[in-house]
Amino acid sequence: MAKILLIEDEPTIRDEVLDWLQFEGYEALGAPNGRLGLELIQREHPDLILCDIAMPEMDGHEVLLEVRASMRFSTIPFVFLTASADREAIRKGMDMGADDYLTKPFSHTELLNTVRSRLRKKEIQEEQMHNRLQMLAAALAEEREQRLLKSRLVAMFSHDFRNPLTAIMASAELLEDILRDQANLDDHKQTYLNRIFGSVYILTQMLDEVMVVAEMEGGQIACLPQMIDMASFVEKLIEEFRLIDRHAHRFNISNNLPDHLEVDPRLLRHILANLISNALKYSPAGSTVRLDLFLRDDQICIEVQDQGMGIPAASMPHIFEPFHRAENAQHLKGTGLGLSIVKECVTAHNGQIEVQGAINGGTMFRVALPLVPISI
Repeated sequence: MAKILLIEDEPTIRDEVLDWLQFEGYEALGAPNGRLGLELIQREHPDLILCDIAMPEMDGHEVLLEVRASMRFSTIPFVFLTASADREAIRKGMDMGADDYLTKPFSHTELLNTVRSRLRKKEIQEEQMHNRLQMLAAALAEEREQRLLKSRLVAMFSHDFRNPLTAIMASAELLEDILRDQANLDDHKQTYLNRIFGSVYILTQMLDEVMVVAEMEGGQIACLPQMIDMASFVEKLIEEFRLIDRHAHRFNISNNLPDHLEVDPRLLRHILANLISNALKYSPAGSTVRLDLFLRDDQICIEVQDQGMGIPAASMPHIFEPFHRAENAQHLKGTGLGLSIVKECVTAHNGQIEVQGAINGGTMFRVALPLVPISI
């Protein structure tokens, strides 16, 4: 029996939702505010948390920050309940690590569908982790080659690094909000906060790449499409790069994709992040990086164009090989893994990637991913 905690300060809503959950066979617990909710989380360790955003004593964002900062509770699915479709509050919550949200008033069916979906997703993630542990145990027992074993160990331990990074990011965002509310956020403080945001992004990207490399070596990269808000997805990614790049380059963004598409967000992020990162790395300051996204012939097309140093003809056949670095890029920092990761992610999505460019003439990468019909 799954244990669900509802943190809601309105007694009528709290009692009604608890009745719904209990009728469906769940063990339902209720708390009237965030402080008491945290005490229940620590004592009961629920399987899922439903939490109102606007509450006295401690609001939903603060509860989420505490939950995601804890090693014990960071993987518990967290669903926000909000009285209005406040996109800013919702986006802030999702950026801090919330898994979903429900807008009040919601129906009995909407609530149960969300609960079942999130519990099922948690179950799948736990099964995947269990399978990875079993695979690691088998690798140890059979004394598989050290490189594969090391990659899987690194991939598993990288999960433990992600939670502190999430806590750092959420704390910095909370500090930024406090300083802004107090009219004490000057350019000097914002610069240091931006450095925190940029550094956390870089470390998170490195962890993600470690995971992908481990999956590449184990032949385990899978494409799991889900419906995402493409405009928000692209906007957030570009804002992260603006923080890291500190406005050294200009961005020319053209997004003509539908508002919602079914793609694998993890694979898409690796594709876009690595291509944009390379475009910035190999382009002179002040130049423009162009990103075009559009549909053509039932395919999602992505083009990333820079005005950088270009790729020598001799390197063209090898650019997607792990650790390969073009002769004219040897003086720049890098692992040589980015494009091999992009290639694997595109292949897992049953897509194609091609490159055009010449020395000192810039480079353009073109990715085409098959369009997945939206589930109804």
